[in-house]
Amino acid sequence: MTKVEAIAKVLVDNGGIATWPVIYNQIEKYYPNVRAQKEWKAGVRGVLYRELEKQFKMIDIGVIALIDYQENNLLLDEHKELGDTTRTILGKIRVGQDKFRTELLKHLKICPITGIDEKMILSAGHIKPWALSTNFERLDIYNGFIFSPTIDKLFDKGLITFENNKELIISKSLSLKNIDIIGIQGGRKYQKLPIENRLQYLDFHRNNIFILE
Repeated sequence: MTKVEAIAKVLVDNGGIATWPVIYNQIEKYYPNVRAQKEWKAGVRGVLYRELEKQFKMIDIGVIALIDYQENNLLLDEHKELGDTTRTILGKIRVGQDKFRTELLKHLKICPITGIDEKMILSAGHIKPWALSTNFERLDIYNGFIFSPTIDKLFDKGLITFENNKELIISKSLSLKNIDIIGIQGGRKYQKLPIENRLQYLDFHRNNIFILE
């Protein structure tokens, strides 16, 4: 099986759509030696980019789909309308994400890793990505964390994740220098992390979003 075929299989397994971390974590099932290659993630991206508008398309930043994927699948039921353009769809997704952030900030008011509590800069991120979630999961406040921007980006990109006991796990892709600059500690238990009712989402994140190396 070629890399192109392996990427396509991963997308099919996820309903025709996936984020980069999901592809990285699941492609090995169909292309077993992918990690043996130097700069293997760049190799996967290169293969996919060459097939854009042929077999694949970019729905949003970091979100890849099969060419025949219907973007309306990303919308909440009450926001679906026939004839929506991709730009309109992305705008409606932002509306849904803003609603999610507003509700999440009512329950979580501080970044449990940095202690930052300035609402204007805090980010509301999904644990299981919007593109891979059901409509219920997209608005479920337990499918989210409030983090400061840097921590949110690390979590979203799969460079950090957490055990069920609140212990931080850091990807080997992140250099020791940057880990020190950011000020996070692998193996530390961040006791303020609100994991209640979030364990199923965390399990998904560890297995499908987190990039071990």
